Amino acid sequence: MSIPRMIQQLSRFFTALLIMSLSAQLLQAAESEKESGLMALFGASVPSLPPNAPLMSNLEGREKTSLNGAWNIVVDEHNMGDRGLFGGAYYALPQEQTGMELVEFGFDSRRQLQVPGDWNSQDERLFRYRGVVWYQRAVDLKPEAGKRYFLHFDGVNYNANVYLNGKPLATHRGGYVPFNVEVTDVVVEGSNHLVVRVDASLDESTVPTRDTSDFFKYGGITRDVHLVTVAETFVHQYHVFLEDLQTRQFKAWVQLDGPAAANREVSFMVGKGGVNVSARTDENGRAEVSFKSDLALWSPETPVLHPVTISGEGFGVEDRIGFRSVEVRGAEILLNGEPVYLRGISMHDESFLKSGVAYDRADAEAQLGLIKELNGNFVRLAHYPHNEHTLRAADEMGLMVWSEIPIVSNIDWSNEDTLAVALQQITDNVHRDLNRASIVMWSIANETMPQTAERLAFLQKLAERARSLDLSNRPLAAALVGNVTEEFTAVIKRLVAEMLRDPTLDDPAVHQHLQGMAAQLIDDMDAVLNGEIEVMLEDPLGDVVDVIGYNEYFGWYYAAFLNKMLPVDEATTRHFIFKIMKDIRFRNVFGKPIIISEFGAGAKKGYVSDKGPGMIWSEEYQQRVYEHQLDMLARNEQVKGLSPWILKDFRSALRPLNGIQDIYNRKGLVSEKGERKKAFYVLRDFYAQSASE
Repeated sequence: MSIPRMIQQLSRFFTALLIMSLSAQLLQAAESEKESGLMALFGASVPSLPPNAPLMSNLEGREKTSLNGAWNIVVDEHNMGDRGLFGGAYYALPQEQTGMELVEFGFDSRRQLQVPGDWNSQDERLFRYRGVVWYQRAVDLKPEAGKRYFLHFDGVNYNANVYLNGKPLATHRGGYVPFNVEVTDVVVEGSNHLVVRVDASLDESTVPTRDTSDFFKYGGITRDVHLVTVAETFVHQYHVFLEDLQTRQFKAWVQLDGPAAANREVSFMVGKGGVNVSARTDENGRAEVSFKSDLALWSPETPVLHPVTISGEGFGVEDRIGFRSVEVRGAEILLNGEPVYLRGISMHDESFLKSGVAYDRADAEAQLGLIKELNGNFVRLAHYPHNEHTLRAADEMGLMVWSEIPIVSNIDWSNEDTLAVALQQITDNVHRDLNRASIVMWSIANETMPQTAERLAFLQKLAERARSLDLSNRPLAAALVGNVTEEFTAVIKRLVAEMLRDPTLDDPAVHQHLQGMAAQLIDDMDAVLNGEIEVMLEDPLGDVVDVIGYNEYFGWYYAAFLNKMLPVDEATTRHFIFKIMKDIRFRNVFGKPIIISEFGAGAKKGYVSDKGPGMIWSEEYQQRVYEHQLDMLARNEQVKGLSPWILKDFRSALRPLNGIQDIYNRKGLVSEKGERKKAFYVLRDFYAQSASE
């Protein structure tokens, strides 16, 4: 090779090395924006925000100004708004323009969203969007001396950063619990520039996770927003409850917040002139009192709410509270000392009065009104805390409530950050609703897996937090996971035995296959045919909670699963499952009450299959499932309540079957428009009979 040729090749080699080196340096610089001079041209570093202030209770009883309405928005698909091009962060105060400044974003009325509400149903361009949207509006205020001001958000899904007048104030994670931010030192007289960055993205470390929960994750400022005005020292949290049913001993505590919170006289007035007691706060601003009274008790039949006023010199708050006792004794649930059967339904926080999330009193009354029409006395709020209007309406309408946080399926059990978010959610859920008589149990999980030591330790911490916050000792619940192998083995044995003795199954090949299965699975054919099919719940989480929830889908999913092991078509499997359901018994090794927290089947309102009536997805098939389920569950002595899945068809990205599901889970007893399906009336009549017994 000639020397010039060698030099040419060496030159190319070193040029390639130089390019690779420069590329690596550029990549490193891009990943370290704070130190990169190049990236500094495009924006400042992202500010670090503190957590929100501790939650104040009873928004309804506060002096407040609604900030609902049209908010200006900027969609930040590339997540650059914290920096903005050339240093212009989206939360910065607007600057006077001469006409020569390069500005590449803006908040104005040409693009807005309504608050409360989700962006998915308001703007079809954002229907599937799971990123960042910035919200902005002006807040007019004339601050008063001796007053404090808080922004209160009832729900922002999922991650919210709050900025006022160009200052980063607080961050909050969790889309279904409220939070508040103190702005006393930031507000100015006149117009205040309020900006909220909302990030709806989820992953496998968030609560809930992105992929393992079957409901639509709406994005946006989905619930009410208020500016709350309180005294310099004010009632921050409180709880008034019936401590002992037999002696009619009541207890109350209050937590003041402010510079004069210690050593303050606080009075508690309960009922119409019935109770007036007082106590002095300790050095931490907390006071407790006890008193006896014959106040009428709350129940679904008589949902009495008593006026309550907690006040002191210069401060006070009013509420309406029901008093009742709820406890678990053996396998019974007792309300006011008497066994109660929970005639319920599960419900998502979606409206049938409009598209998207439910967020106002009309939504709450419409949904809960359907449950009253079902002759129900109980609702499971799935799979997260619902808006406060729903809880207030449940108090007034006499519906007992299972309140749940979104610990669904496979959470990142070993992630300390995930645990911190979950603990904050159970804390905010309990703090907001401590005084709601309708809530008879807190739920800490739904169908969580796998059954590891990490999972149990995670959920034990949630249980401990809930119990530490609620001194009235409400029961804890969770929807447990069964032993699928044992459960399905017992069912398969019975199905094989039933099929072998059925003369209509006369195909020799099928019969031979079934005989082979029987030889492997069944020792005593008569015992299998004539005995119970026991589903024994042994999930160690049952040791932690007081009430065992269990989700089962006999007549729906289980037929599809089990059919893969049987030599018959799925229609035949479904027929025989219906035949054996009367002999299924649900029990648990803990001797605790069971709520069948889910069962059901999908049906599209008005659907008729081209294969004929009564097929899958028809109202008639859903009706058939309910008839067999209710007959089965009425025979189960350890089952003390039901919350079938579900009141209303709800959106779910996991349900894309064109023409039937169309991104809706169709297990509702009413359609997404509120149209009643045939199974609605089956459950209504069953509950009417149950209530009369």
